[in-house]
Amino acid sequence: MHLIIFSNILTPRLKYIFNFIFKDILKAELEFTSNSQYFLKSEHIKISYGEEPLAEELFFKRTTLLFSNKLEEIKPKTIPFGEYQAPFPVVQSALPFDVFAASFFILSRYEEYFYPKKNEEEFKPSKSYQYKWKILDKPVIDEWALIIKSLIKKKHPHVKFHEKRFQHQPTIHFNILPNLPEGLLNKTKFIFSAIFKKENNYLSSKFDRLTGIEIDNEQVLGEANQLFSSKKSTPLYFINFPDVPINYIKINGVSKTLTNQSVGLLRPCASDKQKMLEIKEGLVKLKKIHPSPAPVSSQQLEVLKFPICYLNILNSGITSDYSMGYSNVPGFRAGTCTPFNWYDLQLEKVTPLIVNSYCLTDYILQFLTRDAATETVRRYIDAVKVVNGTFYSSWNLKSLSANAKYKKLKSLFGEMLNYAGN
Repeated sequence: MHLIIFSNILTPRLKYIFNFIFKDILKAELEFTSNSQYFLKSEHIKISYGEEPLAEELFFKRTTLLFSNKLEEIKPKTIPFGEYQAPFPVVQSALPFDVFAASFFILSRYEEYFYPKKNEEEFKPSKSYQYKWKILDKPVIDEWALIIKSLIKKKHPHVKFHEKRFQHQPTIHFNILPNLPEGLLNKTKFIFSAIFKKENNYLSSKFDRLTGIEIDNEQVLGEANQLFSSKKSTPLYFINFPDVPINYIKINGVSKTLTNQSVGLLRPCASDKQKMLEIKEGLVKLKKIHPSPAPVSSQQLEVLKFPICYLNILNSGITSDYSMGYSNVPGFRAGTCTPFNWYDLQLEKVTPLIVNSYCLTDYILQFLTRDAATETVRRYIDAVKVVNGTFYSSWNLKSLSANAKYKKLKSLFGEMLNYAGN
């Protein structure tokens, strides 16, 4: 299906969000024009975006967001739309709100560029407009795209769209640690270094080793591979390396188990030069354990700060990221379950970084009752299935182990795979 889009002015923001909705989500061919005569003569399906319609085309009234090249804090007005609030209200339009400005505002994470505020280290989900508008639990941009699709089909009943298919992409992360030191004095130093280390994943893994509930990465990876052998979906593994030379890390068994798997780097966000060096060292170690060809993918499960995290990820040569989500609250941080290119609002351009946004983590599920956790998993899978998106979830490898401590999470993981059905 071929669409022609008319706007008096064609800005980078406008082209970006129209391409995402029509090409990436709805799988349509797209043509832009600012020539009204050419537009009116075209035999393709017509959509205009402006102050008023040109003829009988499907018309969406514009607001100013997509025509600005400034990054300034805004507080969008809203209008009731079904069970939630929709931003950027308009009148005499195919929809009562500017769906393209609303989608761009959410997808670009526009509001996050103005954090951190005073006394706030990170952007909290409860501060987000999506939470206030009651749309955080929806892949709302994908839902809006389907509404646009139905408006097109109503006006052009014989038109056919290419259909996307629901996909499931679990991500599994784990830490590789150096060998436990020999001798009482060295073990004592090991404990104290763990206490004063700010990296929580590293800390918990050290204590897991000392308290005897550490999992055998190689064994659990083997069990996970066996579990996925009968499934259509395959996991994507993310590895965090200790800050020691590769010679001090036992990787042979893990490396062998991951031979035919997709592997990325865990915790790559950098806010200073030292952290940038750690990313580069991590990538070198990743190549040693898994000499896979580019592109390299990454995942950051701690504080994801805009835009510095993504800029530094790109500068490191990473082109695919799985950090978009909230580790402690379920929901669609970017309002979508469709992969998208990150738009840099400071440079006003589309970047090559592909963002894959997760909506659930095992950290969230562990604090729920078994019934509530099951219901949450199914509800989010259903929300993604309705729009034929990709269901991304994030799990710690130890959650899949046979250790009694993780019995509920391991069971939930298996149930998630079965319910996702691929």
